Amino acid sequence: MEFLLNFVERTGAKAVGWWGATFGVLAFLAEVLSTLARPATWNRATLDTIVKQIYFTAVQILHVYLIYVLAISWVIITITLSTARNVGLFDAAAEMIIRVLLLELLPFLTALLIALRSGSAINTEVALMKVNNELDALSHCKVEPMQFEFLPRIAGGVVSVIGLTVLGSVLTLLLAYLAIYGLSATGLSAFSTTISSVFSLPVLFGLAVKCIFFGLAVTTLPMAAGLETPKKLFMVPVSVLRGMMRVFLALVLIEVLSLALKYI
Repeated sequence: MEFLLNFVERTGAKAVGWWGATFGVLAFLAEVLSTLARPATWNRATLDTIVKQIYFTAVQILHVYLIYVLAISWVIITITLSTARNVGLFDAAAEMIIRVLLLELLPFLTALLIALRSGSAINTEVALMKVNNELDALSHCKVEPMQFEFLPRIAGGVVSVIGLTVLGSVLTLLLAYLAIYGLSATGLSAFSTTISSVFSLPVLFGLAVKCIFFGLAVTTLPMAAGLETPKKLFMVPVSVLRGMMRVFLALVLIEVLSLALKYI
């Protein structure tokens, strides 16, 4: 009986903890949207900070990202073409590559890379600012942390996910064409037709929405975890671990929901 009571207590405590964390993230996101809607937010200082965040998040890792996409895309394209040739579906290989790589795998891997590089850094920065009372100091000096610290990082993350996904998609399409048709221009018409048939307006809209949610996940969840950090320095690594676990689960959930809406 005591074991059952302890189990119920632990389960209830975890449920309350998850609900509290979810409510905190939603409240933080609501504050972000409220700040976005204020015309006074969009001044020169905010825009300059957003540009700097895009540079730190996307431009600085561009060469690493392109190599990362090149390696993964080439392997997936080679496997897909080999498998399609063996089962007699080589004519459909281009569409399979586009649907698997460009619509599903590439956006997810892009968000995952940004989460590992920038999401963890954001989580650490916010947690240290909370522990060192820097956020309170900013508020005391009438400098709004949401506008000048949080919002630029969120906007930078969303724009970076979308921008890198577009660049990676262009590179993947080029690799796919070279792998299927080589340097010949004879396949341009068929390849263009395949691309246009896959990228309909609803598909493009769904891809854009998914990238936006990915960008929000890799920025808002680490920030929310950082703001939850108790004012004890040894709790910062715990906060980062908790935040990155939430980011990973959120990315998987977004991808699963996207697949369910498309194919189920």
